Amino acid sequence: MSTQQHAWLDQASNDPDLMQDFLSICGFGGRLAGTGEDEQALDWALGRLQGLGLEPQRLDIPYDGWSCRKASLELMAPGSAANQLSCHALLRSMSTPDTGLEAEVIDLGQGREADFERLGQAVPGKIVLVRHEYPFSPDHVHRRRKYDLAVDHGASGFLIANPYPGGGLMSGSSGRPVNGRGIPAAYIDHASGQALADALKSGPATVRLTIIGQEAPSASARIGILDIPGGSVDTIVISAHIDGHPLGASALDNATGVAVALAAARALRGRISRDTHSLRICLFSAEEWALAGSRCYLDQMSDAEKSRLKLNLNLDTVAGDDTLTALTSGFPALDAYVREAAASAGLHIGTHLPLMPNSDHANFARSGIPALRLLAGFGKPDSRVRHILSGDDLPGIVKESELRQALKAVCAMADFALHLPSDALAALAAR
Repeated sequence: MSTQQHAWLDQASNDPDLMQDFLSICGFGGRLAGTGEDEQALDWALGRLQGLGLEPQRLDIPYDGWSCRKASLELMAPGSAANQLSCHALLRSMSTPDTGLEAEVIDLGQGREADFERLGQAVPGKIVLVRHEYPFSPDHVHRRRKYDLAVDHGASGFLIANPYPGGGLMSGSSGRPVNGRGIPAAYIDHASGQALADALKSGPATVRLTIIGQEAPSASARIGILDIPGGSVDTIVISAHIDGHPLGASALDNATGVAVALAAARALRGRISRDTHSLRICLFSAEEWALAGSRCYLDQMSDAEKSRLKLNLNLDTVAGDDTLTALTSGFPALDAYVREAAASAGLHIGTHLPLMPNSDHANFARSGIPALRLLAGFGKPDSRVRHILSGDDLPGIVKESELRQALKAVCAMADFALHLPSDALAALAAR
């Protein structure tokens, strides 16, 4: 790495506003799409981008909105009062009757496909209990996959427990579309999961699950786009989602990514010229709603415009551990690209090739655009990243050094791509 490149990347990573931007984003709350907190945070973030002397766009993107009016869970005890347990409805859960759904619980452990096959005939009509898994590991099975298995096997309800002792409630999406088939579904805390497991040791256990949801058919999420034109129409996209969950402050997921994206835009603004490709900053919302915001954004785009998007660097949960990994979405050529760009910054960034559809990069990859997700803590279930989706996702669990490392990494990767010859940039799309 040249002395000049080293000095530029060091200066970029020392952005004086990085931490304050991160804290400001957290200050808007969990930023669940539909609450208004995400729109307030986006307006603030786009105001920050206006400081670059360019005017960002605001686009309204429709998505399947929904809100929870009531969620409760009771462990029924014959001859005595029901034991109230803690629960939090999955986004877009199917509703129960107003009086609740009363059914036996069946414990499927992790709730993987083999667990459903093993207990297949016992599942229909039961409320299944499964466990949340650390989402960033090679063998992770996503919550929505477990939910779909429960629906496919005829379960009447779905409970997913926090697996960490002392762990509280978590939040996430069922992925159920409007008018799609589904079942009532909720997260429960570790103590409630343990209470159900203990009750089942003595024989059948029955619960009453009540979830009353309300559709929001005209819901829209606001996203922000800033283009920094270079000498080429070929464009590198840096993306991050600004929406989050109602629990905690969505600090890891994804105030970290938004703060780094804003700082990267400031650092890269002066590196873009008629001798480079162009840069686009995308701040998405409704990511936590089964990636709806970026999916709709790309689906509405013309093929001609999509063809100009040559690489997506998606920043999502880029702190919480001191290791960084690029999830490279099934594009083998991105492995060498990441290694070279990381070396230019004096960093090590791991790679994981198979597509993990757990953030907005997946929609770019689905559109044939080379895409990666930069992520902290891959394969490290004991890292602070485990607190995403929970009430513990607060600013205090993020270290400044980790944010600065992520900023240096994305600046190195973006700058490397901005200066690639057009044929080398196009070659990243090979599969």
